[in-house]
Amino acid sequence: MRPAASRRRRPFRTRLAGTVALAAALFSLQPAEAALIERIVAVIGDKAILLSDLRERAQPGLYQIYRSVPPGAQRNAAISQLYRALLDRLVDEELELRAAQQSKITVSAKEIDEALERVATQNKLTVPALIAEAQKGGLDERSYRDELRRQLLEAKLINVRLQGRIRVTDEDLRLSYRKLVLEERQRLRFTPAWIVLSAGTTAQQQRARRKLAESITAQAQRGDFAALAQQHSEEPTSRAAGGRVRPMLANELHPTLARVALGLEPGEVSPPVLVGENLVVLKLLSRDESQLPPFEEAERELGERVYLEKMAQAKKTWLDGLRRQHHVEVRL
Repeated sequence: MRPAASRRRRPFRTRLAGTVALAAALFSLQPAEAALIERIVAVIGDKAILLSDLRERAQPGLYQIYRSVPPGAQRNAAISQLYRALLDRLVDEELELRAAQQSKITVSAKEIDEALERVATQNKLTVPALIAEAQKGGLDERSYRDELRRQLLEAKLINVRLQGRIRVTDEDLRLSYRKLVLEERQRLRFTPAWIVLSAGTTAQQQRARRKLAESITAQAQRGDFAALAQQHSEEPTSRAAGGRVRPMLANELHPTLARVALGLEPGEVSPPVLVGENLVVLKLLSRDESQLPPFEEAERELGERVYLEKMAQAKKTWLDGLRRQHHVEVRL
């Protein structure tokens, strides 16, 4: 009889052991979380932000980190970075809320419903499907609606406080386009030619060599660069080829010379450039074709881009001003 009784008890012990193992496994997934205690991580005026507030708002980000970052120092660093960035955002939100209350700006439930509809339509989803997608990312419906409310409130505040102050000029557009051009040129292969002269060691030699380099530049801009290279260049490898160098990318050059090359158009010659102990006169022979549209075609998109950049800077300046007006203490 005893062996039979023993056999009846084994399934229970097996199930119990399995339950204990599962509980231990679940507990081991979040040892750091269990060790955390409630505390204040920031103070804005008389408002305290608690660690629990921060952890609740961090859930979607933590969900992504635990899915994509391996355990250990890398994950801990990612979590720490998330908390710091999110805490700054929570402080800004509290300051924005106070500014909104002062200006009597509110967001209604109807406005949130309309925003939900817009976001769902933009993503070609129904509202329930949109909420379901948010839940997959660790954001429940209440949290998602709260996030929309914060975004709507911020948009209203910006419209009242900042929008009329933003001006986009033609110069702004052209500077932005030039920046895009230079960024693209970092990735385009080009063929340079150069004339290399020693810069001299004494002050008198340096003045003489600079004067010679400037004379070569002036001649090269209106004459035969290859002949000048063969006559004057002290760099033997390229001199034999009339100064011509193999095709390359900007990051293969000395940074000073690379900046000059990026600013040249094919056929242009640079002023003398001091690179280490040498003076270099650079000519751009050719560059791979740009894929950017002409400035006139890109003007509208550039206007939107520049406007958003200026708005972001204006918003930062405004929030920095709010921080100076209130007692803000971050304790994380």
